[in-house]
Amino acid sequence: MCGIFGRVQAKGVLRDGGLACRQTDTMRHRGPDGSGYLGINLSTGAHFSATRPHEFKSAQGCLSHGWDVFLGHRRLAILDLSPQAGQPMGDAQRRFWLTFNGEIYNFLELKRELASLGVKFHTRSDSEVLLMAFAKWGPECLARLRGMFAFGVVDVQERTLYLARDPIGKKPLYYRATDTEFQFASELKAIIADPATPREIDPVALSQYMIYGYIPSPRTIYRGIGKLPPGHFASIDLNRPGEVRMQRYWQMPTASDSCGKDWFEEFEAEFAEAVRLRLISDVPLGAFASGGLDSTLVVRHMQRVSGKPVKTFAIGFAQGGVNELPYARQVSRQFHTEHTEEIVRPDTLTLLPRLVSHFDEPFGDSSAIPTWLVSEAARRHVTVALTGDGGDELFAGYPRYHNAYRVQRLLNAMPHSLQPRLLAALAKIWPHSLRGKAFLKRAALQNGNVYRAIVSRETNLALLHQDIRRALVDSQEVHAFFDDCWRQDFQHPISRMQFTDLNTYLSEDILVKADRASMAASLELRCPFLDHRVVELAARMPLNLKYHGGDQKYLIKRILRPELGPAFVYRKKNGFQSPLRSWFQGYLSHFVRKCLSAAPSPLAGLCDETGVRSLVQRFYAGQSDLCEDVWRLLVLAEWRRKVHDRGGT
Repeated sequence: MCGIFGRVQAKGVLRDGGLACRQTDTMRHRGPDGSGYLGINLSTGAHFSATRPHEFKSAQGCLSHGWDVFLGHRRLAILDLSPQAGQPMGDAQRRFWLTFNGEIYNFLELKRELASLGVKFHTRSDSEVLLMAFAKWGPECLARLRGMFAFGVVDVQERTLYLARDPIGKKPLYYRATDTEFQFASELKAIIADPATPREIDPVALSQYMIYGYIPSPRTIYRGIGKLPPGHFASIDLNRPGEVRMQRYWQMPTASDSCGKDWFEEFEAEFAEAVRLRLISDVPLGAFASGGLDSTLVVRHMQRVSGKPVKTFAIGFAQGGVNELPYARQVSRQFHTEHTEEIVRPDTLTLLPRLVSHFDEPFGDSSAIPTWLVSEAARRHVTVALTGDGGDELFAGYPRYHNAYRVQRLLNAMPHSLQPRLLAALAKIWPHSLRGKAFLKRAALQNGNVYRAIVSRETNLALLHQDIRRALVDSQEVHAFFDDCWRQDFQHPISRMQFTDLNTYLSEDILVKADRASMAASLELRCPFLDHRVVELAARMPLNLKYHGGDQKYLIKRILRPELGPAFVYRKKNGFQSPLRSWFQGYLSHFVRKCLSAAPSPLAGLCDETGVRSLVQRFYAGQSDLCEDVWRLLVLAEWRRKVHDRGGT
């Protein structure tokens, strides 16, 4: 995996090669194995490149007109470890230049096709195959790619920059466009490392963080900086860098196919191929094995393909939380893996500043902690790890699907106009000591949309400072990304929940967490469930193969039951979560109270201080379902201190 950066500057703008190199190097953790810096002068056609910043600045001085386009790259070497496979990479004619983050899993197939058309290759890398595919087919090559990617390609002849992001959104791509320049990067930190970049907080984005726990594309926490959405590509005229033309090239199917076929056989074949392709590597690889169904299915197929024991990794917490390690050991015994597990005692007070520094903008999913820790444990042994991410969304695995469906059926038995009043009345009399009070309040505010009430925290808007709330000209903007998915037509409510999660929670939360936490450890994660062909196949399957009479992940359970037994496949699902409640009520209690109840508050100007103190008091008075809200506030406070107030350094 890698970190990419690019900068286009219009004529008359001062060119600072040193700054561009420093911006690239803010992502050293994404690519510790090497670096590359490239400058292109569009007027003369000249280019100059280097592998060290001081060499690039020296080369830049040789050209009197400087550069119009800069491309930077930090390399984590996975395929073809030779220097010849480094980036930025150009074709033989020096018309196309590429900086690329990701893996093209079907690169060998594409390479054979391109070679039959007369294309010559000089490396064994998938990067060169991607470059040649783009040179041959342009953006139409995206339909041929099977992989995870974010990349930028400069067409010197047409004076155009192309950006693209993989269909599901496994690899990130940020950008900032003005009338005089355009910048893009794998991480936000590279863009805000430019002192000239304004850091004005977007009130809609901050509201989305408080309500959903993440900031969905195309927004970021800062006005004027965006994210390229998954499944999109963009083109930028290098003469007019402020004009970004964006287009979707992939959309998940929304209609299932109920015609008779052997879905089990078809899925097994497609999934096996997705796993096989993800085992192509020139460095050691393994798998996360939490003991859950999804990672277990991945390990099962890995062991079938591998000629030696698969390396598997799992972690457990010393206090609080659910211990899944016995199930991970059962998987290891069944498939004869080389298993490593660790009992971790994380110092959250030390880990929190590191987390916010790597995520760059507020990110409220506390499962980033175990993901980070298992990534660090795996990186001591391997450079690549396969995961089971995506299985819950594809096969209706989240308990909230079943719960929302049952509650919605009860509400549908009464007139719609009465639903909000009934929910509000229930919330009023519901004891603080029982879980669910906050949910009932949210459901009442959502006019009975039970699922949005489950995945959002509408009441958290009241925690924002009045100036932030006043700046929300249209509060519907906050929910637009969710509602656009929810409005899709489906025959069954659970199918609508799956589609919405795949296009919101998965791409904007789960995959952001996986990318940042693994890249912080310089570990590449690969997700067979999120191969776009596997996603398309699962979307076409009848719902009863995913949700069968209340039995969730029906197809996966049927596959694994013969080998692991009913006690394994039918046990209660436990998420990959941090034991926040025990931490907050134990050794972090003093820190939480001091941080969030202090006067003046570290959240001054962002949040209503009285509202924050009230939430903390209610949490410690026994309203336990406010745990995630407390975590979001802690993250926001630390982000402000560590990133925003320090200019992103």
